[in-house]
Amino acid sequence: MDLHEVMSSLQQATDLDLLRLSTAIDHLLHSPARILAVRQHLHLGQEVQFWNLHLNRMHHGRITKFKPEEVLLLTEAPAQYWWVSYAAIQLDANQAPPPAPKRPQRADFAKGDTVSFEGRDLIQRVGTIVRLNQKTATVTGDGGEWRVSFGLLRHVIDL
Repeated sequence: MDLHEVMSSLQQATDLDLLRLSTAIDHLLHSPARILAVRQHLHLGQEVQFWNLHLNRMHHGRITKFKPEEVLLLTEAPAQYWWVSYAAIQLDANQAPPPAPKRPQRADFAKGDTVSFEGRDLIQRVGTIVRLNQKTATVTGDGGEWRVSFGLLRHVIDL
């Protein structure tokens, strides 16, 4: 795709057409399926290349935190934190995701354990197990109650 050709075509578009196109692109970039496709290749501490919208150029950074629609990256020179969209991260095709850890099972948990999990909305939740079912645990906390598969639960250690 020739960017110059696309830009000259867009010059002839009406403002309403540009707004509709911008909205459609924004919906595509923030779709959960696209975010999950990128996020499954990322982990804390990973070094990535990303497009910095403020500086209008590629940067190198290390992943320090995840949010549902953004990731926090730390650049080295100068040391700065940047919240960027998952779409701004350039995935290296040669870099494989880290090996998956052993999936927790029912025997790894007990009633009263403090656990965390990531909900469907990609928000990290913390709670206490109040019931162990055959395939799920009932977890209460953060103002709600959830039935969560054992494979999604992580122990929380209070230091």
